[in-house]
Amino acid sequence: MNEVVGLVDEDVIRLRTIKRPAPETIEAYRALPDTSGLVARALDFFGLSATIPGTELRPLRADSKVVGPAITVRNIPEREVPYKRWQDRAMTRLGERESYFVLEPGDVVVIDGVTVFPASCLGPNSTALASALGAAGIVVSGAVTGPSGIRNSLIPVWSRGVTTLTGHHRATTVEINGPIGISGVRVDPGDLVVADDSGISIVPAEYIDPVLQRAREIAAAGGRLRDLMSKQADREELRVELLAFMEQLARRPKG
Repeated sequence: MNEVVGLVDEDVIRLRTIKRPAPETIEAYRALPDTSGLVARALDFFGLSATIPGTELRPLRADSKVVGPAITVRNIPEREVPYKRWQDRAMTRLGERESYFVLEPGDVVVIDGVTVFPASCLGPNSTALASALGAAGIVVSGAVTGPSGIRNSLIPVWSRGVTTLTGHHRATTVEINGPIGISGVRVDPGDLVVADDSGISIVPAEYIDPVLQRAREIAAAGGRLRDLMSKQADREELRVELLAFMEQLARRPKG
């Protein structure tokens, strides 16, 4: 069992271990073109509303990309004002750092901080610690502070915005590795996070394999059309292949 720090009560950590997809499955997702957008299209075919556009949660660094199982964190507001807690020399109850000692290399930390916005749920020191302990990336449905330091870290970070307000004594972590909601999308521990410049797609654990298969089918059909265009095919060849591509998009997924 992983040793934790003690920043939160033991019962705040609902799960110490999660089920993770095989490394080759994660690499297959990473290899998809237009990764999060293509996965979002595949999710549509299974009736899953599980994608967040980049207009809502943006990467702090251009060309960011991450694929990995979710470790979830949920924050809510403190009742007391920060001044009183600082005067009392109280320990922070912002516990995202605790989740880093639960994760395994390649996991993606997903933080629900919408109710404490615009207080920060993450800063450069916390990001550096997450990276040192193996996190592949962090998604914050809320604000972060110290964006330049976060951009200089080794892992990508997505957020709703940046802020000067510290989350210490403004936010408390009430659950790690429980179900959360970000921008109307449910995220369970172990769900696959697929994020890049376009946005974030969340693949429920039980759909990881069929969604990958569907995304590959769409990518292959689009690849054939692009190949014809690169070869300067004539109008009729492009018309036929375009029709086949659109029919492929409308086709019922296998399985």
